[in-house]
Amino acid sequence: MGAPLLRKLLVATLLPSVAVVAMFGVLAHEVARRALEEELGKRLAAAAAGAALLVLPEQIAAIGPGDESSATYANLRKRLEQARLQFDVRRVMLVDRGLAGRGDTEGLVGLGAKAHELGADLPEMDRAAAGHPNASPLFPGRDGRPYKRGYARIGPAATGFVVVEGSADYFASLAAFRRWLVAAGAAGIALVVIFSVLVARRITGPLSRLAAAAERIGRGDLRVQVPIETRDEIGLLAARLDEMRAALAARDERLQMMLAGIAHEVRNPLGGLALYAGLLREGLAGQQERLGEVVRIEREIAYLEMVVTEFLEYARRPAPRPETFDARALLEEVADLCGPQVRVEAAPKLMVRADRGQLRRALINLARNGVAAVPSGQVVLTATAGARVVWEVRDSGSGVAEDIRDKIFTPFFTTREKGTGLGLAFVRDIVRDHGSDVSVDRAPEGGARFRFDTEAA
Repeated sequence: MGAPLLRKLLVATLLPSVAVVAMFGVLAHEVARRALEEELGKRLAAAAAGAALLVLPEQIAAIGPGDESSATYANLRKRLEQARLQFDVRRVMLVDRGLAGRGDTEGLVGLGAKAHELGADLPEMDRAAAGHPNASPLFPGRDGRPYKRGYARIGPAATGFVVVEGSADYFASLAAFRRWLVAAGAAGIALVVIFSVLVARRITGPLSRLAAAAERIGRGDLRVQVPIETRDEIGLLAARLDEMRAALAARDERLQMMLAGIAHEVRNPLGGLALYAGLLREGLAGQQERLGEVVRIEREIAYLEMVVTEFLEYARRPAPRPETFDARALLEEVADLCGPQVRVEAAPKLMVRADRGQLRRALINLARNGVAAVPSGQVVLTATAGARVVWEVRDSGSGVAEDIRDKIFTPFFTTREKGTGLGLAFVRDIVRDHGSDVSVDRAPEGGARFRFDTEAA
């Protein structure tokens, strides 16, 4: 009876294993190929969009054949080379709407010469002209290796295009991955029959740690590397998960750099506007009816400066520096800053361990949102002891509509006429950096209640 049962177990284990491993290999290879190609396309499109910010539409019209020695052309070539290095691409090219060259880091297309090689990508260029940076299909280069181009328009009128070119180096890794997958699949089938129980036990540990890593990534913690503990499919999953984490971290870093760059460029002219507004106030000192206009100008400048400051703080937020402090003392400080309608409910000497400065910023954002929601009502700040200290900010207003509760923490989403949409996104990121997440529901008073927790000291 043992032999027939063994044969049945072998058949029941081996045949599904062969089928599953084969299907998994094909699917994993195809998903990896498509994902890598899509990621390369997204990276090149983002690089093209970023490089387009460095070029002014006027520069396209200002240069032409014969301007190779001009300062404008030299400055443009310098910007293109900076973009190439910054975005780590093989080539950056600049063309006008007629595909006439206006700059090429490789020097293959001269100034004014037509870039015939781009003729096959006219559909992609049309989409870029409509304001949608995108990438071309793969194409073979002069060296026989596959390449891909990203396109982005210059200026709202699409005066020209920035073209970035990168190589699809992942094909070599994909071929190695395919060979490794076949070998690992064959070895895995043999091990399934012999060591099924041991494998089952060894799977549970790495899977639980992978689940924890996925949860961290879902909370936005992209700094901790995903551990690769095995050489089987779980190890492959961990490697791909870590690649995804690294890609998301790189994308966030690029977005933060772009956000900080834009904010920096806006802040400089704002200083000049504030200076001229002051001079205008002095010049209209005797005309009271005109001073109201100056006040409105200064108010709008102050609002723009606040927006720029929030952009910079969001882009440059440092990693938390935990310290031990009294929760009630922090809440009372926040209440003093946010006005008399904010009160505190917390036991004294409730010690927590967190980044006090960042937590203070998150609580101020939540408290001020509550004050804005209930100008004549009350906002309550609480901290409750437990395994972790639970923080609450609640108000007696109308609450947050259920259909937007999942959206309010998204960057740049706002329901206010004048708002950056970064306040609650800032709160969410700060809370996630402290190993928690922020939630919103209906408070007992009927308004909104925001909750999160931090480590107890």
